[in-house]
Amino acid sequence: MPLKEGKSDKIIKANIAESIKSGKPRNQAIAIALAKARGKKKDGLQKSKTRSKLQKRVQTPKSKRRKTRKKR
Repeated sequence: MPLKEGKSDKIIKANIAESIKSGKPRNQAIAIALAKARGKKKDGLQKSKTRSKLQKRVQTPKSKRRKTRKKR
């Protein structure tokens, strides 16, 4: 049976009990129920696109970088 969605204690307890009945270890059942309560993560692809846009803005070609070596 699929786990219920929600954040209330009653639903989390029901999800833990359902996972244990299906044969999962207690700690794993708790982790699954809490992850279900947190909800779905956003699409990972979307995060990587925004990260790459930021990297493109910040990085500059080597020829345009300022040389920081001190001359003696």
